[in-house]
Amino acid sequence: MTRSGMRMAIVLGVLAVVVAGSVWLATKGPGALPLNCVLHDLTGLHCAGCGMTRAAHAVFEGRFLDAFRFNPLGVVLLPLALLALVPEVVGWVRGEPVKWRVPIGSRAGVVLLAMILGFMVLRNLPWVPFTWLAPP
Repeated sequence: MTRSGMRMAIVLGVLAVVVAGSVWLATKGPGALPLNCVLHDLTGLHCAGCGMTRAAHAVFEGRFLDAFRFNPLGVVLLPLALLALVPEVVGWVRGEPVKWRVPIGSRAGVVLLAMILGFMVLRNLPWVPFTWLAPP
């Protein structure tokens, strides 16, 4: 098998797992998944990703406002991350440089990391309006 064929097999395998997980989530609901947030289970604090499973389920049901209530940052950033990831994966499979890339530099990466960490801190503060950031 060629290098690009092997890479394509890896991508298709990962895609199959993602699709299977999405179908499971859409049909069974977030309570059927055996995964819990370890940080929340141990400390009671919400990580930056807490609420994303319920948000994804709400998106599958067309309830976009509910999805935003579960994790506003994740609902905004996940589609942007997918938009940036697809060209990178295509370039990796082909073994060629990416022809189009989301123009994000190291400074923007630091800003993104600061946003995610700041969101995590703010959603754990016990005062309104910060409590609105925590999943219901």
